[in-house]
Amino acid sequence: MKMIRIFFAIIFCILVWSCGEDDTVVQILEPSFTITPSTEDSSVYFFENTTPGKENFYSYWQIGLDGPKVADATNGPIEFKFDSDGFRRVILTVVSANGNAATIQDISVILPAPDDTRFLFNPENLLSNGYFVQGTDDDFDNWSKFNGEDRITQELTGALVGFRTTRITNPEGGEQFETQFVSDAAPTTNGEMYTVSLWVKGNDSSVIRFSTNPGGPGDQYGPNYTVTPDWSQYSWTFTANSATTLIALDMGATAGTFVIDAAELVAGEQALPLPSNDSEILNGGLEEGSGDDFTNWSKNNGADGLLEETVEILGGKRGLKVVNPASASGVQYETQFVSDGFDTVSGDSYTVSFWIKGADAPSVRVSTNPGAGGEQYGPDYVGSDDWTQYSYTFTANSATTTIAMDMGATAGTFYIDDIKVVKD
Repeated sequence: MKMIRIFFAIIFCILVWSCGEDDTVVQILEPSFTITPSTEDSSVYFFENTTPGKENFYSYWQIGLDGPKVADATNGPIEFKFDSDGFRRVILTVVSANGNAATIQDISVILPAPDDTRFLFNPENLLSNGYFVQGTDDDFDNWSKFNGEDRITQELTGALVGFRTTRITNPEGGEQFETQFVSDAAPTTNGEMYTVSLWVKGNDSSVIRFSTNPGGPGDQYGPNYTVTPDWSQYSWTFTANSATTLIALDMGATAGTFVIDAAELVAGEQALPLPSNDSEILNGGLEEGSGDDFTNWSKNNGADGLLEETVEILGGKRGLKVVNPASASGVQYETQFVSDGFDTVSGDSYTVSFWIKGADAPSVRVSTNPGAGGEQYGPDYVGSDDWTQYSYTFTANSATTTIAMDMGATAGTFYIDDIKVVKD
């Protein structure tokens, strides 16, 4: 109430001031203002009061029907940043001793594309930018348009993974290679089997094909696949015949339009499912939290050496950096990172998986329910210079289970990311 009284007292003083010495009240004209969007940020607008004689009145803005009221700037425009898209009504009200008047203008706010590029992905994927997120406009990092360049464009709605993907528009049918989108070379082992897969959606019964090393020796060709109206995954298994392999998406055989996403290449004969964060534990990607704190995780031991990492990460924006001193005693639990409890069914099988990277040959072990009784212990896993996934399967022996990452056995620095638990 005190603030309200002060507000009205200020307005009263302004209204008194707006009268001249001869007590003649200055008449309000129709208020007017200009709206100028920022050229650098589409969420920012500048509102400038252009009412004649505005210096004789008190003026304020209302941004949105239920939005805030903002006093007019003394000199020049006011700047306002919107935090959501959509229709907005901007109202300028001018007040004097003999009344007030208002003017309305409507705008449509479109926020800039987010600069947060976090998205789920399968770390096993050997193709760089297989989810087509990196790049600008109709260019895609790590992919080349060997043929049909104008037919391969970005698509910003309805992506399966991330916030953009790729649209193919063939004006007419022809040879498969006439629309050809080719990955950068991926590492492969000569004689080993690999599976390439792609998710596709379209309404024109378009035909696509996988091939390898287009234009080079030893190129191989998969079968033709016909696109359906719903997102469907297509895959082809081949035997590598070189130390690196280019994957070509041959898509020029038929006229029509379709969308592709999640191109993946993995060792073995099984295509990957779509990336998922399905896990019994919360915040296994270690994205949530601030500074060196991680939501849903506790530091039971060695807290000073469990730190936020934003550079050496598997995915997202951050992971866990582990720094064990040179005096590390060889006891795993002396650096211990423990999840919140999650529901389990006693007698059922669960698998913990995680990724490690470290040049100091770090030793990491998984255990369950530290200090609660009925603990179970996995083997010691030794990390390497490259991100490597390890897993441990256990049989639950309680209604709730916590997972401990026991990491104190070896001195040195290493990194952990993407910890998951799934019920087998």
